[in-house]
Amino acid sequence: MDSRFDVIRFANPATLSPSLERVNQPRLPDLQPLKTNDTLTILTGTGLWAVALVVLLIVQPDPEHRWWIWMCVSGICGGLFGLWFVRRRDRRPPPPSEGPIEPTTAIL
Repeated sequence: MDSRFDVIRFANPATLSPSLERVNQPRLPDLQPLKTNDTLTILTGTGLWAVALVVLLIVQPDPEHRWWIWMCVSGICGGLFGLWFVRRRDRRPPPPSEGPIEPTTAIL
């Protein structure tokens, strides 16, 4: 029989107690989500993709690097989808168990 199985099978519970002390400690409270301006974050990222697209359209990369242009278009589309999703999420009323939450994604 392999010796590692002997160690697991015949381990002394008294030697395992230091690692079990953490299990008996009270649980820390759950962290609250950070309040961020999601709309501003998404608009900033989408704007940066748009700037990159304009630069690439002016510079005209080599044919083997034309995918960079489509990467910028994909970033802009992803940002627009994220903007739609966040605004839709903020319009929903909060669940009845929670109190009203101030929307943090409004445009300043």
